[in-house]
Amino acid sequence: MQPLWPPLPPPPTSRPWRLGTTSYVYPADVLPNVAHLAGHTQDIELVLFQSPDAANLPAPEVIARLDQLRRAHDFTFTIHFPIDRQLGHPDPQHRAALLAQLAAVVERVRPLDPFAYIVHPEGITPDATPACVAAWQGHMAESIARLLDLGIAPHLLAMENLGMPFDWCAPIIESAGLSVCLDIGHLWRYGVPVEAHLQRWLPRTRVVHLHGECNGRDHISLAATDRTRLTHFLRLLQGPPPFTGVVSLEVFSEADTASSIQTLREILL
Repeated sequence: MQPLWPPLPPPPTSRPWRLGTTSYVYPADVLPNVAHLAGHTQDIELVLFQSPDAANLPAPEVIARLDQLRRAHDFTFTIHFPIDRQLGHPDPQHRAALLAQLAAVVERVRPLDPFAYIVHPEGITPDATPACVAAWQGHMAESIARLLDLGIAPHLLAMENLGMPFDWCAPIIESAGLSVCLDIGHLWRYGVPVEAHLQRWLPRTRVVHLHGECNGRDHISLAATDRTRLTHFLRLLQGPPPFTGVVSLEVFSEADTASSIQTLREILL
């Protein structure tokens, strides 16, 4: 029997972009979430993890059902790669293990025709020396090349901004022809000037991760974040030129998702 979860509020209509959610809005596994979200969202971010304690890569029969739902309700999937290992790690065996893991993910989710694959540029800290940054860039470039060899079109692989200076990623993104995943909550959390970042990277952005941030805590409802800065950011997305990709509400509960949609409805009249 289908759980009696509340439906999400309807999204605001005055927007050029497609609004998405995560695959963990309701307290259940991926398939029940997608089944309940189908028809109420335009994209679902499959948040995948794999560790010695837990893994959630859907079985082939679940992928087949997810694909049926996608086609029947006309939405897309974005794939958030697991982050338990680091693409830029100095140990080649560490990187090889991660790439083997990602190869299995790519092969499994291929039937879903993903709108984007989200990758974290892990393996470096913001206080790294120039020599460490150069070495990390080499490791990242090698890992990205091997990842693209799996058959991912470069524009579908979107690199997400984290806590380090995102310009460190620029040579990798530009040389490989990658897209960008612009995480606004991370920009707010780390004090990055938003407008300058958007001027530099929005033309390459395929996916936006949108979530609230307050006092260093992110991935919370948009209702809990500063309304003025959120409104300014949304106006920048509206353009011109308008952003026409996916804006994913990267929160992980029904309450946070519903209140985030309601906040967008109040701003985007």
